[in-house]
Amino acid sequence: MKPEISIITIGVDDLERAFAFYRALFEISDEQIGAGEDHVAFFFDDKFSFVLFPREQIAQTAGKPESLDGTPGFVLSHRAESPEAVDEILERVLVAGGAVITPGTQSEWGYSAYFEDSEGNVWELMATPTQN
Repeated sequence: MKPEISIITIGVDDLERAFAFYRALFEISDEQIGAGEDHVAFFFDDKFSFVLFPREQIAQTAGKPESLDGTPGFVLSHRAESPEAVDEILERVLVAGGAVITPGTQSEWGYSAYFEDSEGNVWELMATPTQN
């Protein structure tokens, strides 16, 4: 098996608030969004979808008695084209209702920043030098 991630599902406490945040952040048409009573899905192409699902239902699915609010189980990473693009995305995060954890910082690995979405899920933004 060659591993390939086709869907990322994250738990949220307030589905409507999370939808508003990601709708403002993602550049995606209405035709690429699907919603049900208990979820919202963003369809980016035939191979990748990003889904918002109530945190308590994810906990139940995982066999846990309760969810831990604000404690992300993973970090989502996004590779930006440049340090300027990282900073532009951070500006959009703030406008959409998220919070910057770490502003853009240069390191030996490239330029990166961390933010939280409206539900406390952690994202890394990175712009790495191109490899020749």
